[in-house]
Amino acid sequence: MKSVGLALAGAALLFTSTLVAQDAPPIVFGQYYECNQGQEARADEIAMEVYGPIVQKHVDAGALSGWGWLSHVQGGAWRRGLFSTGTDMAQMMETRESIIQELTNDHADELEELGTICPSHDDYIWVGIANSTPGPNAQGPATMSSYHMCDRGREGRADEIFTDVLAPLYQKHIDLGHIASYGYFAHRSGGMFRRLETLSGPDHLTLMNMQGAVYQEADPIAMQEFSSICSTHTDYMWNRGN
Repeated sequence: MKSVGLALAGAALLFTSTLVAQDAPPIVFGQYYECNQGQEARADEIAMEVYGPIVQKHVDAGALSGWGWLSHVQGGAWRRGLFSTGTDMAQMMETRESIIQELTNDHADELEELGTICPSHDDYIWVGIANSTPGPNAQGPATMSSYHMCDRGREGRADEIFTDVLAPLYQKHIDLGHIASYGYFAHRSGGMFRRLETLSGPDHLTLMNMQGAVYQEADPIAMQEFSSICSTHTDYMWNRGN
């Protein structure tokens, strides 16, 4: 774990619907916080009223494609998630430094307060492997994320299975209007989780049902192989705050 400090602008979790169709794979800078549950409402205010307007300027300028603040509904120890999305790693890192500098210069007190409420976090950078291309209103208020721990020597095969077997089934349910988007991402930097699978849609029960339906529809031999490569995972349900 790392202290929050000035790393607020490190960004966090992913939603594929913030990304437009592009040749370059989507990149997500993700930051996952452990927080004092009794003070989370204040952390939400700081994220939306202080961080939000600053990062949105960089989205409007084209340096980032999106950002968001997530609140925990169910899952592990992470209580809040902060994410920014783009397609150019160098530009995203430069933008992060600009955001940190502005926050440090103009909002030091709020950064310190956030660090007291959410005193530790985990950083990840994710790079897209298989992602839907939703419409501008396709996000849906609910998101479900599965963080997979995988055998690094066989991750490429897990990626093939997701792309060839699971992605078309998720896309089918998008086309039927059941879910809004899906994404599958590879670890580039961060902790122990090696792959990230995400869904968004109207509510968490629908997402659970649709994921279950896809897993049932998928070839059982392929799913067994995927599970042997990525044998452990942690699920989270999130609500998006912006």
